[in-house]
Amino acid sequence: MEKDPLQTPFKLSSHKLEHRVVLAPMTRMRASDTGIVHPRAAEYYSERTTPNSLLISEGVVIHPRGRGFPNTPGLYNNEQVQAWKPITQAVRVKGGVFFAQLWHVGRVAVPSQTGGFPPLSSTKTALPDTHPLFGEKNGKEPYVESQAMNEVDIREVVQQFASAAKNAIEAGFDGVEIHGANGYLLDTFVHDNINDRKDTYGGSLENRLRFPLEVVDAVVAQIGRERTAIRVAPFHVMQQTMDSDRIATFKRYSEELEKRGLAYVHMVEPRYDQFSTEGAFSGHRDVVDLGGRTGGDEFSLWTFRKILNSTPLVGAGGCDAVSARDAITEGKVDLVAFGRHFTSNPDLPKRLFEGLPLTKYQRNTFYTPGMKGYLGWSRADGF
Repeated sequence: MEKDPLQTPFKLSSHKLEHRVVLAPMTRMRASDTGIVHPRAAEYYSERTTPNSLLISEGVVIHPRGRGFPNTPGLYNNEQVQAWKPITQAVRVKGGVFFAQLWHVGRVAVPSQTGGFPPLSSTKTALPDTHPLFGEKNGKEPYVESQAMNEVDIREVVQQFASAAKNAIEAGFDGVEIHGANGYLLDTFVHDNINDRKDTYGGSLENRLRFPLEVVDAVVAQIGRERTAIRVAPFHVMQQTMDSDRIATFKRYSEELEKRGLAYVHMVEPRYDQFSTEGAFSGHRDVVDLGGRTGGDEFSLWTFRKILNSTPLVGAGGCDAVSARDAITEGKVDLVAFGRHFTSNPDLPKRLFEGLPLTKYQRNTFYTPGMKGYLGWSRADGF
């Protein structure tokens, strides 16, 4: 009988994974107001751990000015580090490999979340409209003009990423995933329609990539390349990420990442966010201009897979068991990250492997306080 592609082992740095299903990073907003991860996150993550599987944590804030949403955990002080230790231990006991996603939201922040400070960005230009705060009150707050980072600011944030990476290892994580996607801080430097700088961090593609690559290099210097990963979203269209030539931009980005021999690169499938009918992307139709070209490998993750030929590639974005198997069999990705369905199916790998029905997730509990929708989901075996 032919081996299920989803169940084939894979070597990730020094870890031998037993299957290709990854827990995607998902913000759940159960932390304290001071960024202390909820103690019952130990149950949440351990329930979703199978032996020798890869889990990526929710976004973990690297500095108070990097916070964009209430009740999101941090890794910038000792109390936060200590609070994560029982959570990482719970995953380790189950045999999981656990990476922390390091997060600085940049201009997606608002003053209520940053202690009254303006958000940091590559540009002063504010995002339009209002910022959703989710949580219990489900409020909104207007975006404000950003503080365009000077070189001192940039050096400080590079060090904040490196320090958070060191803290993550101290807290028991196996590595870190730098959040470089979705119009958050690093991404605002990459896109030429956002980055309007005239210094060495703007203008040319080399300059626009300088800051995110400095972050990657600083984290590698702090904890090692085998513990360092990054998430990018070449085709993402929210937060005004509309680079004039995203293929050329992210091909060059991929070339630079390939040189660094990272643990993995995590990419979001193209068109996922453009055509989603629910959640944050619902009704959003700033479709990427493909210049009349609608198909072929160029406008897919294949473009970057061919460059990242020695770097493990994690793909995410609306996959099901069939499309995940196809992507792995074809070699387009090495691992597939699942998000929403993992919230309501703690035993998702088993369900995918055996073709068992999935429990529908509850979107209205994704970002609310309390344990409803967070814990208490049944497994396929009834327990």
